[in-house]
Amino acid sequence: MNYIINNSIPVLAEYDVVVCGGGPAGCAAAIESARCGVNTLLIEKYGYLGGATVAQLVAVILSTNGMDFQGIWHEWASRLLKYESIAPLIRSQVAMYPGREWLRSSVSPEGVKRVWNELVSESGADILLMAHFCGSCVEDGVITGVAVHTRAGLQIVRAKRVVDATGDAVVCHDAGVLWDRGVVGKPWPQAVSLVRRWGGYAAVGTAEGPVPGAPGTLAKLPERLGRTDRKFVDPLDPFAVSNAIRDMQQEIWLQSDSFTDGHYLVESAAELGVRISRIVHGIDRITDDEAWNLRKSPTGIARSSWEFDIHPPDDEYPLPERWFHSKSEANIAHNKKIAAGDYFDIPYGCLVASGIDNLLVAGRCISAGYLAQGSLRIQQTCMSTGQAAGATAALSLKNNVTPREMNPSIIVSHLMKARDVEPVFDILRNI
Repeated sequence: MNYIINNSIPVLAEYDVVVCGGGPAGCAAAIESARCGVNTLLIEKYGYLGGATVAQLVAVILSTNGMDFQGIWHEWASRLLKYESIAPLIRSQVAMYPGREWLRSSVSPEGVKRVWNELVSESGADILLMAHFCGSCVEDGVITGVAVHTRAGLQIVRAKRVVDATGDAVVCHDAGVLWDRGVVGKPWPQAVSLVRRWGGYAAVGTAEGPVPGAPGTLAKLPERLGRTDRKFVDPLDPFAVSNAIRDMQQEIWLQSDSFTDGHYLVESAAELGVRISRIVHGIDRITDDEAWNLRKSPTGIARSSWEFDIHPPDDEYPLPERWFHSKSEANIAHNKKIAAGDYFDIPYGCLVASGIDNLLVAGRCISAGYLAQGSLRIQQTCMSTGQAAGATAALSLKNNVTPREMNPSIIVSHLMKARDVEPVFDILRNI
């Protein structure tokens, strides 16, 4: 249902740019939009920023070669480092794939909340927490705002540009933009997960590893994350999602009942881990072949270099050879190119929703093929597409053109300058 602005729904506020979704993509979009000098509001359904990193406990940082660490990511990681909320970035072997290495780190979810709150606030953008998106305001093929529900009831936030960074593309869907699941003939594009966090104590000098302290005493171990997966779950079916969460919670609780002495469950994630639900149709699209062939684009607004990370949604075998889980010879050869520093570009038009003007999209639901989405959905690339969407929203206003009319070279040039920040990559690898 599209909500049309009328006298029956009160107007809460008016902004140049409204960003829906306070995860990595949405925060980056709001920061960049505000830094470009336009009045910006970031709307988030929870009482904190951070998105999947916090609500789904996706508190790991993974990269194949570091080429996808761009722009705002360095500021985010540097601020986390200031608060001792990020672990060293190390290169380690991938246990299930001998000879393959990834860059790895982890973050404190509470630190992530703090850092995004600071960076967004410092940019000059306003933040509205505990506001649930309820509908898109569309008039004559142009989005003019969004409806949100707060404890004050249903209200309208008017906007000249809207960025959909909700992950599930709920703004685009409600506005009538075409989308797909990435797969045909099945409602479950990838497996879903629920993450758990657990900790423990160990006697000094035991098999748990070197633990500081006096012999015979107990020392607290670092907390760890684990994951429970489910196949055959439609992420757009409310009852399927609810049942999957309850089923996995029960499994996690039962596992915790059998923990050995000294180990304990801290929490299970507040939200289901969904890797893909909707893929928006944009005015351009990064296809699977283009991603596989590591295509570069003159309108590239972000780089993606993560694995083609498709978690099998059901029990259909054999797995396609381009999925890195398949361990195919083709994938091994492809990975060697990535390991050497290669990547593919995400074109500008992947951020511009088709059919509705002044509506942009960022994060894992941008216009892409199924395989390509499996790579670009990782959080640092979501930040990059968010930063590009925020720049586009602001600069299209300043140039008095719609995003679809915008000259992509202006955005590419702007982002090249915005990427010129002090890299934290080497610092993290040496702490």
